Amino acid sequence: MLRYKYRYISKIYSLLPFISLLAPCAGYAQASVVVGTVQDVGTKAAVPFAVVEIPTYHLGVQADQQGHFSLSLPSNLAPTDSLTVSALGYQRRRVALAAASHITLQPLPIALREVVVHGTKSAPVVLGPQKKAGWSSGFGESGLTADKRAGWQVAYFFAQPPTGQLTAVRFYVKRGNQRRCAAQLLQAPFRVRVYAADGPSGAPGTDLLTETVLAAASKPGWLTVSLTSFNLPTSAAGFFVAMEWLYTDARYLCQTTSVNHTTKERKAITHYGQQLGGYHQEQDQKAAWYLSAGYPWQQMPSFTAAGKLPLFSEPAIQAIIQP
Repeated sequence: MLRYKYRYISKIYSLLPFISLLAPCAGYAQASVVVGTVQDVGTKAAVPFAVVEIPTYHLGVQADQQGHFSLSLPSNLAPTDSLTVSALGYQRRRVALAAASHITLQPLPIALREVVVHGTKSAPVVLGPQKKAGWSSGFGESGLTADKRAGWQVAYFFAQPPTGQLTAVRFYVKRGNQRRCAAQLLQAPFRVRVYAADGPSGAPGTDLLTETVLAAASKPGWLTVSLTSFNLPTSAAGFFVAMEWLYTDARYLCQTTSVNHTTKERKAITHYGQQLGGYHQEQDQKAAWYLSAGYPWQQMPSFTAAGKLPLFSEPAIQAIIQP
């Protein structure tokens, strides 16, 4: 059974403009829509926020809290194509399209980790940005709605951590520039993810945190989420900590309009939830990754301002290690 936890520990820092990275999307002529539910094979309970994908077409959607999903299918779908279904704490499986209306997942076996007790505790070690961070850039979810759930995640890689326990993680949560609803969006719940660095090309791979932990900010700044009860030992190979955007309620939606100053064309934009702060680096630390349903994990691309060197955006995420 998944366990939900909320933490509301924040400090206030000044905020500056951010950049928003949008989850990738693909355009196909739509032939039909598959609608279904994802459940636990034993308990028949809904599996919330499961991800249903057709990776070969870069299509995917995240189920809602009740395990319901709706995915538009391309017109050129082959009879042999199938869905890939995954969820935190469950075994990934492939499902034939004909059986997609009722999908069941098998829970992963629960591994009991050895608890190491130290006689004298050293001071905790804080990994990640040590300076005041989070003001120069940011990461957000645009276009996430009840009908469009992208399974968007942003992760930071912690290389060569000290030996010990991962006791807490911290996210710099910030307001967006949607003035009339920024405070409301800030409070949207998100899911904390922790991964081993054993995916393809060093990408996030195996879930180390196998239970759902939800967190939400009450005000902008650093938000601390305790992971002490999960007994997560560090690995010399490093690990990832990620923020996962989840659609949970329409009150965290905000509609804004952008104007092209050259053509005067107006475009409606839907924003959802909080912004994850970030900062710019002149050197690529290869620490920032992102994921969207239907796509594999990818490293954050660089961006270049006019007449300047390329810059790399790193998410403002910290990890607290107890040696």
